[in-house]
Amino acid sequence: MDLTRIRPYANKHCKFKLRNGKEVFGVIWEVELAEKRKLFFASIGDYERLQRDPLKPVSVIDMQPEEIMHMESIAS
Repeated sequence: MDLTRIRPYANKHCKFKLRNGKEVFGVIWEVELAEKRKLFFASIGDYERLQRDPLKPVSVIDMQPEEIMHMESIAS
């Protein structure tokens, strides 16, 4: 999926359908590293812990845009 279609869902609780058929719930966000933009994914709980205390360990996955087939916001 193209980054321009992903950006409206960044930093929001969402459900994602991945290329491998899995459906996952979590948050995706974009980071600029060395003049290159990268996407990262974490579960909702890990993302919230990361926001509260960035020094605590959380599980974060480097996500490729082409791995995302569909997404929808589940935030109210």
